[in-house]
Amino acid sequence: MTRYCLIPATLCILCAGGAVAETTWNQPGKGTGVTKASTVEIAEGHSLMQISSTYDTVEMQDASHPMHGAAGPCFGSVEISGTAVSGSGVCAFTDSGGDKVVLHWTADAMEASGAMAGNWTLTGGTGKWAEAEGGGTYSSLADPASGTFVNTITSKLTLP
Repeated sequence: MTRYCLIPATLCILCAGGAVAETTWNQPGKGTGVTKASTVEIAEGHSLMQISSTYDTVEMQDASHPMHGAAGPCFGSVEISGTAVSGSGVCAFTDSGGDKVVLHWTADAMEASGAMAGNWTLTGGTGKWAEAEGGGTYSSLADPASGTFVNTITSKLTLP
């Protein structure tokens, strides 16, 4: 019975201010880099894309944002059938302090501009990213001739 009494008592201590302060960033930014896509045509208006991108840098609205200056590779695949888009992938960024962060992305739309859009979620990493939480949206527009891209993002990140 004592075991059951300790759990609520511990929770009350945390609720009363025993928890560590967190910092939340909620702001837009953009990532730039180079992408390579390999496309397999299934049928008219139906294709699969294998995507490999390298982010040269992520620039957030506020330079103190923990993602500002991050760079690294992203990989994934997307199916496009008519106007329907579905797919996912993962990114492994290194931030300006040398910590690693893993981001998972999903694609669910193709905008009129040709930009692929969807959501991303932070799933872990090293250092400050080990206990971080968050995610946001993205809209990534690539120039097929040069392979360069601009990825406009929103973010809401919380670091302990």
